[in-house]
Amino acid sequence: MKTIAAIVLLSCCALAQDKTAISAAEAGCGPQEQKFEVNSDESQHPAPTPEDSKAVIYFVVDGRSVPAAGYTSVFGVDGKWVGAVNAGRYFFVPIEPGEHHLCARRQSLLPPGGPRVSVHSLKAEPGGSYYFRTRMYQIVGGGVGFVFQLDQMDSDEGRWFVAWSKFSTSHPKD
Repeated sequence: MKTIAAIVLLSCCALAQDKTAISAAEAGCGPQEQKFEVNSDESQHPAPTPEDSKAVIYFVVDGRSVPAAGYTSVFGVDGKWVGAVNAGRYFFVPIEPGEHHLCARRQSLLPPGGPRVSVHSLKAEPGGSYYFRTRMYQIVGGGVGFVFQLDQMDSDEGRWFVAWSKFSTSHPKD
């Protein structure tokens, strides 16, 4: 009986440590329950040049991924959601130079399986432009599942993705 109690106690403590570690790793995310409404604006295609004292992050959802139109990505910087986009869309946000923690979350449940959050760190330089994309790809073999991933792209690839994507705006749903 003491062995069972010890196992239960240790399991609870291990689970609490995992939640703490997950919470620390997701420092770039905002509140998990926040949802966004996304609107595309095909009449605009802004691509600002960053001010000398700031940097710009472009967020893109890869429209070539599997399934291309099945999900919305919500993006966070330093614990606050800054916007959301659907596949083949982009938006940008100016940031202060320095160390930042980024987060992307799948807003929709489709497709099922795989993680719904991906994180990345960034050391932004004054005047810098940074490009991040989310993409999903299917796990080959071993059943149905998808990987959701936030990647930093080099500037050439990032500019290409932005050029081929549609500009989007978003706002939190009530």
